[in-house]
Amino acid sequence: MSLPLLVTGTSGLNADLYNRALSSAYQVWYRLYDPDYALGRDPDIWNKVRRDSVCSQCIDTRLHMIAGKDWNLEPASDSPEDKKAAEILEDILGHVKNFTEARYLLGMALFRSRSYAFVEGKPEMRTFGDGRPRQWWVPYRLRDLDRRRIRFRSISSYDTEGNPQLRVVTELWSVVREQFEELRDPSQFVSMVYIDEEERLSYGRGLLDSMYFYVWARGIIWREGLTGLERWSQGILVGKVDSMREGSTGKTNEQIRDDLFDSLREMRSRHVLVTGKEDEIQVITGGMEGHSIVMDFLKYLDEKLISLILGASLPFGGGDSGGSYARAEIEMGTAEALVQFDREKLDECLTDDLVGLVWQANFRNLAAVGLEGASMPRFRSSPQKREDPTQAAGIVAQMAAAGLPLKLEEVYRKIGFSMPSDDDEVFEGQPQEEAPGGLPFTAAEVSA
Repeated sequence: MSLPLLVTGTSGLNADLYNRALSSAYQVWYRLYDPDYALGRDPDIWNKVRRDSVCSQCIDTRLHMIAGKDWNLEPASDSPEDKKAAEILEDILGHVKNFTEARYLLGMALFRSRSYAFVEGKPEMRTFGDGRPRQWWVPYRLRDLDRRRIRFRSISSYDTEGNPQLRVVTELWSVVREQFEELRDPSQFVSMVYIDEEERLSYGRGLLDSMYFYVWARGIIWREGLTGLERWSQGILVGKVDSMREGSTGKTNEQIRDDLFDSLREMRSRHVLVTGKEDEIQVITGGMEGHSIVMDFLKYLDEKLISLILGASLPFGGGDSGGSYARAEIEMGTAEALVQFDREKLDECLTDDLVGLVWQANFRNLAAVGLEGASMPRFRSSPQKREDPTQAAGIVAQMAAAGLPLKLEEVYRKIGFSMPSDDDEVFEGQPQEEAPGGLPFTAAEVSA
């Protein structure tokens, strides 16, 4: 009888190594190390990326699309209580200064893995809800915190039955006391962690890791290209010295060569050459091969960076190749899908941390207004791309003609108008009369 063949594959070995490394990472008692590759290779990589014109433009474009300009609080349901609660909290959040920029900074988690903001607020006498003055807790600023001030630490302990337990705490660097301290009340912080995988140890995974190699390669190509710029533009000047000729008294052939080199360099700086009849000078013009290689490499890396950051190599349309417009239309749809995912991720973080904090801090006042049974609203940011009102109105009309029910608030948002409240003055158009056959009167019939 033959024994079964036991084969240990590399996949099983890799799993064992990962499990051991994961356990070891949590055994370091004073901190969990950030596995960010780009930051480990170059601690100043983010500032270098932001100084790069191509990267900076693409990063700003995507973050502006994520943050958006318009936002609102969406009620949890269509009940009057939920709508009233959403209206009150929306008024409270309207007091946050530089709110658009704060969302822009939180969106940097897309690239830096994590973003944090401290919610600054204070109690104020306001008349939200029913018009009666009450002391409401109102946020007025989201102060940005650098991700390097936040770290995680594992704490091992035992329960009452002696079973081992593992707890991960968040620590904040104190600028005054110059040490990391456990964050006792994380509810006043808005945190956004992008791609929170287990192997990233709660630090997240951003695009900066992938951008690092492209930025590193572009730096080398730029340096080599600038080094060869003078050679390509001015060419190479060749001066020939007779190696068989004996030097004069006190001067060797090497000294004659060096003197010719210094003379040619000085004359070249003055854009004139004067030599003897017996001297042989040759000017070799710089070829374009090196220049073409450098430019092709830069163009390739620029396209890859644009595709990585914006999700498309033609995010703005156009191009000089055939079919570029159709290609740009397809890629714009792909880029919009990526931006929509990031926007919803940011909305979820603001709902959980910011709206949740305001809801909890003012719940007594909400109950006093009669909203103790209401549910917390959700934060929603609107896309920057405006739809054509004429096209949107046509779609709404077709859906209404088909008998499909539509939410009035969504209809107003679709056509680009705000829904009027009870206190607003409204413009009411006259409905168009219909002819006996069900068709509207024409202009000629009305004038007749």
